[in-house]
Amino acid sequence: MPLPESPLATAALFILAGAVAVGGLTAYVRLAEKNTPVDVGLLHGGAGLTAALLLLVSLFRDNTANPNAAPTLGFLALTILAGITLYYLIRRRGLLPKTLVLIHALLAVSAVHTLLRGWPT
Repeated sequence: MPLPESPLATAALFILAGAVAVGGLTAYVRLAEKNTPVDVGLLHGGAGLTAALLLLVSLFRDNTANPNAAPTLGFLALTILAGITLYYLIRRRGLLPKTLVLIHALLAVSAVHTLLRGWPT
């Protein structure tokens, strides 16, 4: 498993992996017909956003940045948009749609996979 060459991209990978782990726990709770507190979702989203920003900085700052960072940023942008949608839905309705939770999770896992393994050819 090749890790990103840049220290910032490596930090982004570890933060993103932690965000995905917390997201997996919250998705499991939602699929069990419950919701986690909004604060947990905000912490999860903050970690994911931090990872995306670190990856973006590493892409612009380091000449040796991982070539997989650009497609990963695309997946992360879609993941962040889905997360913002989830936040507004839980504030409005109180219960999240399972399909949107699963789409958000699939995008996040795709971002981690793309950062680690590269763009599928």
